[in-house]
Amino acid sequence: MALSNRSIVVFAFDGYQELEFWYPVLRAREEGAEVKVVGPGEGPCESHLGYPILGDTVADEVVSEDVDALVVPGTVTGRPAVSDEQVLLLRRLRAAGVPIFASGSGAHLVRELVLDVDPDRVAVDADALPSLFTRLRTELAG
Repeated sequence: MALSNRSIVVFAFDGYQELEFWYPVLRAREEGAEVKVVGPGEGPCESHLGYPILGDTVADEVVSEDVDALVVPGTVTGRPAVSDEQVLLLRRLRAAGVPIFASGSGAHLVRELVLDVDPDRVAVDADALPSLFTRLRTELAG
């Protein structure tokens, strides 16, 4: 499997766009990656349609050296409500040189917080997710 022995962190936010969150999570797991979901705090967050997701780790427990990529999905209604812990983790992973992949409003959030994001690592909407995932897989498998 192309992503065996790879670790990918995915942010979860209230109002998350279902495809932008689940597509990279499920595809990465299918390819053999360990996927860790970091929510904005304790308890579940709900998608735009009300589907709950519970983070399986907290930002403080993520070791930068053990992360191969960060995925920042978007929300349906504007800027994701990112927590202070998620902001610190995003900046820590960026400083460590971890590639950041983002979609929709998640890309706007990354640009706001770390000033830039590689345009080849951005999906403008859910339709561009397959191309974004192909780029992620290519970078991490190569």
